[in-house]
Amino acid sequence: MSSRNENEKGTHVSRRENRAKRVNAMEMWEKGVLDERPVKERWSREFKNPRLKRLKNPVNDFSEECTVEGLVQEVHRRTFEVRLSTGETVSAIYRATVVDELGEFPAVGDSVVLGVTLAGEYSLVKVKPRRSELKRPGPRDRIREELTLAANIDQVILVASVEQPSFSYGFADRFLLAANWNHLPLVMVLNKIDLVAEIPNEILDFVKLVDGFIPFSCKTGEGLDALKRITAGKVSVFSGKSGVGKSSLINLLVPSAELRTGYVRDKDGKGRHTTTSSSLLDLPGGGMVIDTPGIRALGILDLDRHELARSFPGFFEDDLFTCKYGDCLHISEPGCAVLRAVENGKISRPRYESYLRILNAKD
Repeated sequence: MSSRNENEKGTHVSRRENRAKRVNAMEMWEKGVLDERPVKERWSREFKNPRLKRLKNPVNDFSEECTVEGLVQEVHRRTFEVRLSTGETVSAIYRATVVDELGEFPAVGDSVVLGVTLAGEYSLVKVKPRRSELKRPGPRDRIREELTLAANIDQVILVASVEQPSFSYGFADRFLLAANWNHLPLVMVLNKIDLVAEIPNEILDFVKLVDGFIPFSCKTGEGLDALKRITAGKVSVFSGKSGVGKSSLINLLVPSAELRTGYVRDKDGKGRHTTTSSSLLDLPGGGMVIDTPGIRALGILDLDRHELARSFPGFFEDDLFTCKYGDCLHISEPGCAVLRAVENGKISRPRYESYLRILNAKD
């Protein structure tokens, strides 16, 4: 009797596992990621000996002669552009079964292996290990919770503006946290300085935390030589909120890019999106630029509330946590070193409010 119950229990566990696989496959098909609708398993009345239809794997066993390597330049919904070692740029496909097996979508900057069919079509076989990456959470309707903005990069360049639109502490702090978490240096390019007589103190407060700072003006060209020096020979990912002048700035670095530029709306002072997907561009003097779309928020990955409270940049000298209680969230706890620093003016009020917005977003 005991043996029978154990067998039945084992059967039910196996059934639930296989049902979960089927549900995941159905979700992927409904979102247009799978090319063929999955077929559910068939069970006997006793729930024994299930017959499962495995999803068709689009990647055949390509021989070594039928594979090529390349660098991902752009990624679209079903295809991505790859520059081969020969210099030729080809369009390749990636399918859900391959992505699911690899555990990651290809990203701009990835080194990949492609399989070549007899018809001359290219298909993703492998994404080579990344030496670095910049990630953000994916949309809520995506199966995967994280998306890689760029891979194999040397530094993150945050493009901000002093006015039109005004400087966003929250956006800047999120990028600083993401860069720190991924062990990448962050350089801030502050554009449109021709619009102000001097840089506001709240921005200078943030400048103390970054690895590099370049005051810039697309209108006058100020800062362009410094930006060329800091990007030479490196792979740099550029990002910034819409309207800060990122596309105009990249056009100065890479004249052949001819990126579309937008404008700032008078109604709300916010920019209009002009970059719709990430792309890789070669710098004339060596090095590469990865241009990412202007996004309004960058979530913080793999950080719970207490980790965020202990590692928020600029809160503690030498990153030494000095609050009285180890689980302090810097809200109203007694003996909080951060609250004391805000009261004394050592930490600016906008900086602290930026922290609270990010903290509350983690709920």
